[in-house]
Amino acid sequence: MEFWVIGSVLVIYFLIMIPIQYNNIAVTKKELKESGLTHNETYEEMSFEQQQLQLNLQGNLFNLPATLIAQFIYFLRHRGNKEVK
Repeated sequence: MEFWVIGSVLVIYFLIMIPIQYNNIAVTKKELKESGLTHNETYEEMSFEQQQLQLNLQGNLFNLPATLIAQFIYFLRHRGNKEVK
């Protein structure tokens, strides 16, 4: 019984986090494209608060499945566009 409750909560959490992660990925890619800076230079110019938000969104192990799915969706939607890597 506990397995189903915990599993259901995790699935709901992942489903809620997918659009949040997708938006974060899209905004980050857009900032990289507009600024013309590298990934590391962009993070160096961020404020401490923004860096911590990025770390918590992307570095949390519980967000990994949602991040992978959001990254895959972003890739599918933007595969024809030239992107900054």
